[in-house]
Formats: sequence, structure tokens, C-alpha cells
Amino acid sequence: MKYKIIPGLLLIILLSIIGALTIRDRLFATELEKGSYKVDSFESLPNKEITLLEAYDIGMDIAKEYDKNSELIFMNSVNDGKINGSDGKKGNWQGYITLPNKRLSIIFVIEKGKLKSYDVIDSDEQLPIKDEDIKVDSNEVVKKAISEFKLEPGNDNFLNGYHFRLIRDEKNVFLGVGGQKTGKRAEIYFNPKNGEYLGGIEKK
Repeated sequence: MKYKIIPGLLLIILLSIIGALTIRDRLFATELEKGSYKVDSFESLPNKEITLLEAYDIGMDIAKEYDKNSELIFMNSVNDGKINGSDGKKGNWQGYITLPNKRLSIIFVIEKGKLKSYDVIDSDEQLPIKDEDIKVDSNEVVKKAISEFKLEPGNDNFLNGYHFRLIRDEKNVFLGVGGQKTGKRAEIYFNPKNGEYLGGIEKK
């Protein structure tokens, strides 16, 4: 099946500010301050792979400790060098959440299925992804991407296995499934509310 191209979709959001922040050994501070926080329990928890919705819940749990009205801006799986993801699960994730009542944002980092750290930064004006917009999980859409669109796992230094993203433009929220088709990187987009196919892109 051929798929349509979505024009104007923002595909890359830079997170280079993460490495520039100072690490502090505390979690759930009474007064939230800008900086980086590492999670002491990270080393003691078992390693695992998790779905997109499980990663979303982990990120939102930490954000809502500070602001009950926290909302996601974007989230994506992170490459770990493994050819995995065919079951919708990845070990590494990252995401960006806005804390509107604090006028701050949190960038969270999940590794091996566990919250490893999070960075508190200034907030900016971006359209959020509402909780009610996210009802379909990565294990559901990856099946469609494979069976209906013949998406194959990526196998290069940048993209290994299948990858997943929650992003949006001014009108729509997209759940992307990344991989490759005929040896070229490709991404198929679905509506995260109902799983409906929205389009796709293929690198030339």
C-alpha cells in the first residue's frame, strides 16, 4: 500500500541542552529549581523494555509531583544499538513535559526501562499533547506498520530496530513508527487516539 507524504511535519527536536546542566543527587525537591536530577533507585531496579504508554506514565509521574497540570510536548524512543521494537517495546526513551503552573519544563531520560534522570529548564511556548489524545500504544501500531506497510527494522548506526515518537503540529498529534523500507529509512504515522493511519515519509 502506498502512503501519502505529510508536509511541514517537524521531525527533529534538539535536546543538546541536557548535557550542559549540572547534576544534583536529589529527587522530588520541595522547591523545584532549574538543573539536572538523577534518580538514586536507577541502579537497583531491574532492567526491562517498555512500551510508549509505559514510558509516558513514567515521565508524567515525575512531572506531576511538581505540577498536576503537566502536559507532554513530545516523546521518543532512543537508539540502544539493538534490533528490537517489533513488540512495541524499547528500553530507552526521552521526553519533554511542560509544567504550566511552574513556568518550567522537564526533560526526562529513561534507560533500560527505568527513569534515570530529568532536567528542569525554562518553559517555552509549544502546543501540548493532551492525555486524552494518547489512547493507542506502540505495540498496537507497530503491528500495523509491519503487516500493512511492510515496514522493516532499521539496521544502521542511527536507527536500530523499530522506533516510536509522539509529536504534533498545529493541527494533529502523530504516533510515529520508524524503521526502513527497501533499505531506506521510513516512518509511518498513526493517530494515537484511535490508531487511524495518517501518512508517512521515506528518506530518498
